[in-house]
Formats: sequence, C-alpha cells, structure tokens
Amino acid sequence: MNHRRQRGFSFVSIVVAMLVLAALYFGYFHFQSSMTSERKTGIQSIEAAKDVACRTQRQQIERDVQLYVADHDHPPRSLDDLEHAGIHVPPCPEGGDYSLRGAHVVCSKHGS
Repeated sequence: MNHRRQRGFSFVSIVVAMLVLAALYFGYFHFQSSMTSERKTGIQSIEAAKDVACRTQRQQIERDVQLYVADHDHPPRSLDDLEHAGIHVPPCPEGGDYSLRGAHVVCSKHGS
C-alpha cells in the first residue's frame, strides 16, 4: 500500500473555523450596537440627574427666599441680596444662571 502523507486542513475543519469566525464577528457587532444604546441611556441618565439637581437647588433657594422675607419683611431684589445676608446660592450643575422672578427662582439653562 502506498500511504501518502496528508498535509493541510480538511474541508470540514476549514468550514468549522469559518463558522466560528462568523459567530465571533457578528457577536462583536451585536455587542457594539448594544454598547451604543447603553451609552445613550447613560448620557440621558446623567442629564436627568443634572435636571433634578438643578430643580432641587432652585427649591432650596426658594425656601431661602422665604426665610429672607421672614427676617427682613420684604422680598430680596436679587439673589445678591441673599448672598449679602449670608445665604449661599449654589450654582446650577450645568452652568446656568439663577435669577428671581417674584418668589420663584429661574435657571437660564433649565427654565423654571
């Protein structure tokens, strides 16, 4: 008998390797697309948290205005009056400017 020495890969092993590579390839792109949606969700969560922080700070400043009125018998003309009275006015988390409209505090970035 003449035995030939076989070299190389069989057709079946090549097909199996291609299937494994295809599965990895498509799995990678599926993972990347899910990461993009998770990233968008994360950014939306951060923006929502900043909105909540701004609203909470505006509510605190409005309570400080009420305390100012109780102490001084007149409303402050601006937030500077609160600062001069020793009441700290925190900045907006996103860099907006707070101002007074009557007894309400308004943010230039987030509105009222």
